[in-house]
Amino acid sequence: MTEIRNLLHNPRPGMPGGSEFKAGPYATVTYSTGRVTVTAKQTYAYAQCDVTLPAGDWVYSAWLRGDAGSSDTTTTQNRGLYVIVDGEFVAHQPFSGRDKRYTVKFHLDTETTVSLRLAGPHTTGESLAWYAMILASKQDYDVMRALTDANGQPLKLTWFDGDTYPRSGGGA
Repeated sequence: MTEIRNLLHNPRPGMPGGSEFKAGPYATVTYSTGRVTVTAKQTYAYAQCDVTLPAGDWVYSAWLRGDAGSSDTTTTQNRGLYVIVDGEFVAHQPFSGRDKRYTVKFHLDTETTVSLRLAGPHTTGESLAWYAMILASKQDYDVMRALTDANGQPLKLTWFDGDTYPRSGGGA
């Protein structure tokens, strides 16, 4: 059996295991069953999780639900899902709609502390909810995506935690 690892300790927020994502300076972050909600106090709102990774290729992914408030998720002010190193964008998938998975791939030449970000909305007082997160080596991610059931049918996994194995893309 192949071992694959989701390096987020609590990829299904609100479940036992603590809260990995903290509020950036212009946001509040709340946890509910299965989600991290980022509420804007100003226009550059985000939740962040800092983690040290060895050199290599990585994949970071999360699902954005439709309960995104009235903020237009396609505006350039919104940042989507992104990874920061030393204050610089290393990987970024800008918002392009709701009820979809956002995924970024990035490479590190050396062991590095990265800041994983979940953007909040551009509109002060509104919220975005993120679900079903994964941080994995590209190798583990590719193995996960290629898994099949006993009949050889693709499982279509896009994330996993220790208790659940969703089969088609989102939600908790």
